[in-house]
Amino acid sequence: MTIGERPPVSAHSLVAEVLALGPEMALLFLDWRTECVGCSLVRFCTLEDVSRYYGLDLDQMLNQIQERIETDGSHSYPARRT
Repeated sequence: MTIGERPPVSAHSLVAEVLALGPEMALLFLDWRTECVGCSLVRFCTLEDVSRYYGLDLDQMLNQIQERIETDGSHSYPARRT
């Protein structure tokens, strides 16, 4: 990793760090029907914590976050799960 390069998102990434990547990340947390956006605990919770608490598939969460990062901030709304 070089200077200025962000570390990869992992299960141990803090929710606050992920949300800081851009507004499109907030859309993911809203689509997952979490209460993370606006919560004061995002500075302490990891993605693994969110996965466990809300019963979400951690690998799928990480893949969706990575897809958003790779599309460089696409502002399209994610498809809802049924």
